Amino acid sequence: MADEESFLEEDVSAGAEAEVGQGGGFLSALLLKILKWAAIAVAAIIFIVTVVIFTMRIMSRGTRPAAVPAVSEEYRATPKRLSYYDNFEDIRTRTADETTYTVIARVALGYDGNNKNLYNEIVERTPKLQDLIRSYFTQKTANEVEPRNEEIVKEELKVRINSILSSGKVEDVIFLEYNVIPM
Repeated sequence: MADEESFLEEDVSAGAEAEVGQGGGFLSALLLKILKWAAIAVAAIIFIVTVVIFTMRIMSRGTRPAAVPAVSEEYRATPKRLSYYDNFEDIRTRTADETTYTVIARVALGYDGNNKNLYNEIVERTPKLQDLIRSYFTQKTANEVEPRNEEIVKEELKVRINSILSSGKVEDVIFLEYNVIPM
């Protein structure tokens, strides 16, 4: 009888485990799948980061680290505020080439706005300044005045204009319109 009791106890306990295992089996199987995919994702991220780090080290092996270049005082300082005189008529003239080009320019002169004498002189000499600018372009070839040389043209015009002014100096020459057109 003792054998039968132990046999019955085993059956009862085995049955209880089977029922508990079946109910928890669904949740544990789902949990195992979630953990498996999470582990795969974490492993993939670690692999990708490692590959990127090694690739960057290999690529940057021969180069020096980039440093921020020093900024010169010229660029650090704020530009001076200028007043601009732009009451010139459009300048239309031809270049000194054999096959002439037409230059069309509208010019403005930048000057110190506090210098009223310079402003008055520019206003009084507007026809002379306009003629000076026109004659400058007629003495140049199309290659010399093409738009890629615009900064050189501005500097040369500024020097010529300042050579005839007595009340101050023009500090900037800008083009409101600037075209070099083949004929």
